[in-house]
Amino acid sequence: MMIKKIKENKLIIVSLILIALMGAVSSGSVFYNIFLSKVNAQRPGGGQGTGGGQGAGPANTEANSADQEAVAVEVVEVKRDNFYIYSTVSAQSEAFEEVILTSRVQEVVTEVIVELGDRVKSGDLLIKMDARNNEISVIQAEASLKSAEANLQKAINRPREEEISQLEAQLNQTESELKLRRENYERQKQLFEEGYLSQEEIDQANNQLIAAQSSYQSALKSLEITRAGAAEEEIAQLEAQVTQAEASLEQARLQKNHTEITSPIEGIVAEISAQRGQLLGNDPAAIVSNIDKIKLTAYVSEKNINSLLPGDEVQVDFTALEKVYKGKIKNISPRAATNRRSFPVEIVVENPDNIIKAGMTSQVALPIERAENSIIVPQNSLLEDENGFYTFVAQAGQAERRNLEISLEDENNAAVNSGLEAGEKVVTLGKESLSDGSSINVVNRGDK
Repeated sequence: MMIKKIKENKLIIVSLILIALMGAVSSGSVFYNIFLSKVNAQRPGGGQGTGGGQGAGPANTEANSADQEAVAVEVVEVKRDNFYIYSTVSAQSEAFEEVILTSRVQEVVTEVIVELGDRVKSGDLLIKMDARNNEISVIQAEASLKSAEANLQKAINRPREEEISQLEAQLNQTESELKLRRENYERQKQLFEEGYLSQEEIDQANNQLIAAQSSYQSALKSLEITRAGAAEEEIAQLEAQVTQAEASLEQARLQKNHTEITSPIEGIVAEISAQRGQLLGNDPAAIVSNIDKIKLTAYVSEKNINSLLPGDEVQVDFTALEKVYKGKIKNISPRAATNRRSFPVEIVVENPDNIIKAGMTSQVALPIERAENSIIVPQNSLLEDENGFYTFVAQAGQAERRNLEISLEDENNAAVNSGLEAGEKVVTLGKESLSDGSSINVVNRGDK
């Protein structure tokens, strides 16, 4: 009796399981039909038709059969572009230009024109110092120059007639004096020979004659020089004096200019330490920084350095700004940095709004591998078999298999050398169910 009851219970349980399985199969069929109806609704001319539902006629049955053969897929259009693989290194930002200004003269500050953070242009006055001592030096140098120029001009100009007349009169006088001394000497000599004069007296007469001859020769030479003008060596000496006076004046003016500190570049006053009444020495008086561009120095390993070129575009992620900027490689050092096995690479980032500040840290993505002017496809469009990589292209409602030659790839995209043209659309979702020539229905999610 007990055994019979157990058998009856088993039959009941088996019956319930069979009923449940039949219900599941029926439900799955319903859900599958709902999915197909949605796909068909998106096809051109899709929908349930006038009769709709399971009661449709034979024509609708044939249409549904054709629709069931088309695979719903998503596609994306491929484009031609440059493709890079990046390596990331750390770098710290610097001002593109920065000057530390110190005083070249020891003078007292009379006025500080600018304040911290002021924007200045090249040549703008920042600090003034007492210039009175230097102004006096300039005046003295100007006077010395005028005197030297006057002496030179006097030597160059032809002599005036009155100067020549004076020298001619002087020559005539010395000539008359010489004639008298010569006649006197002849008489004295005759008397000495006759014994009337002593040796001392004749010597005195001879000395007077020699002196007269010397005076005559000197007057004659002066007249000749004056008539001929200044000698070349004299003019050269006077020209040298003029040049020296000009240099002294320029030096004095330069020293005076040094009492005003100006900015040699356009930028922002990053530091101002000079104060009114302070005697400036060799300490920095002000610092001006130009951050309209930012300079970065990245240190690149010997493995990657030859992959980079001046002009290459890089991506710079500034930690504090949470923003990625584009930069360009300006210079690449041909030698490794001291105490490093890496090479300095200088990068410039445009910073017209001055958002990036000097001293900010960043991560620089450098293009160490490249495939330029290539077709770029997403990784989720690629398939692979024993023949290599391939993809499916949507062509007039059909999937066309294309074998691909891939030159470079990362986790998101790949660069294709052959097999695709720009503007073609590759299948990204639903590709696993396709073969060459499969009918497809493009149902991109998010399309309007």
